[in-house]
Amino acid sequence: MKKLSITLLVLFSTLAYSQNAFMVYEFEAKRGCQDAILELADGFWGEANFKSGGIDIERMEIGGEPSTHRIVLYGDPANWGRSDTTVTKAQWEAFIEKFQNFVEEWTFSTSGEILNWVGSDDNDAYQYGHIYDFKAEDEEAFKAAHEKLVGELSSEMDGRDIGFGNFLINGYEGSTHWVYVGAKNWTDLVQNRRDMKAKTKEFEEYYNTRGGVEYVRNFTIEILRSY
Repeated sequence: MKKLSITLLVLFSTLAYSQNAFMVYEFEAKRGCQDAILELADGFWGEANFKSGGIDIERMEIGGEPSTHRIVLYGDPANWGRSDTTVTKAQWEAFIEKFQNFVEEWTFSTSGEILNWVGSDDNDAYQYGHIYDFKAEDEEAFKAAHEKLVGELSSEMDGRDIGFGNFLINGYEGSTHWVYVGAKNWTDLVQNRRDMKAKTKEFEEYYNTRGGVEYVRNFTIEILRSY
């Protein structure tokens, strides 16, 4: 019964997230302004209810320079936006004007789809993550290899979120796809990589069947807020 419950959770999470698309806005925050940004965002989004998905504010910790933070908006494109209230144009413009006071520079933006996600939408234990942006020659081959590997590594991943998707608009330096792996913190991320190295047979098959891949960048994030 436990195995069946886990299987249903993974299936539900994969189906729910795989309907989602996303927009990402990266920026360089002014020095010492992170708390002010979060306070402003809490006031605007803290009590918001969304038709689907939500909004994350994340700190880009290692490898994301010059960006220091990013805002991630995600949900079903056919059911997008807030369900609790209608934000007027004037309210939105006032929020953005205040937000801009804490931003040194808007550095990058992109949009795409979530093609596969294994994990829970309420996973407070893993608020750290590692993201890989890359160019994939064959999306279907990569997706199949990725999903098989994720299934084989389920015991090592211990409930971490693992996502895979594409970029539809403005992938970073030509990136076509991305992979996300959740962690508790940097230490947990590194230790988990060490544990996975023992799966040599599984990774060999993965590399041999995923098609051509060119890595463009990778970086870590910490989820500061989820609305």
